[in-house]
Amino acid sequence: MPENKCPGEGVSMVVLAGGKSSRMGRDKCDLKIEKSTFLEWQIEKGRKLGITDIQVSGYHGEACSVPVTPDRFPGKGPLGGLESCFRRAREERVLVLGVDMPLLPAAELKRLLEKGREKTKRAMILAHQGKEEPMAGIYDRDLADEMLTEIRERKGSVFAFLNRLGYDLYESSAPEAYFANINCPEDYKKHIENTGS
Repeated sequence: MPENKCPGEGVSMVVLAGGKSSRMGRDKCDLKIEKSTFLEWQIEKGRKLGITDIQVSGYHGEACSVPVTPDRFPGKGPLGGLESCFRRAREERVLVLGVDMPLLPAAELKRLLEKGREKTKRAMILAHQGKEEPMAGIYDRDLADEMLTEIRERKGSVFAFLNRLGYDLYESSAPEAYFANINCPEDYKKHIENTGS
């Protein structure tokens, strides 16, 4: 990639924020890291990468600095959120990031974007130590129609969709702590409160 090329050039971003947070007991989006909510923390990573077209999927709160896109087909999980957001995305490629992986740094997303420019398939997701993260990936915007078919004709599973589609992997060598999913109060205490973040 040329040195003067912005990592986020030609890329839209979707932050998935529609989970029920049932294990956490309150909306994960509004939990804090330093003075920012998880949601704004993730949005800011996109801005650092130079992405100007950022949407949030499924957020039900009030503190969001970018457009919130409602699901066209409620109750269909992350794939339903992606289908709606991809139809509004301005760029041909879309960076997808879940709100519950807040410790993944912008630098690692930059590497994902750079590898994504080399991809041969229409999606590339991040992997670490054998675990694949479909909520941290680069997707082609024009997958929206195929997502809709998956939602209407099958169960709407993201992994089932990816397995039918075929996808590339970006194997990360970053510290495993970066990939912590903050899904319950114990996770939050262990990874956020007790680290002084």
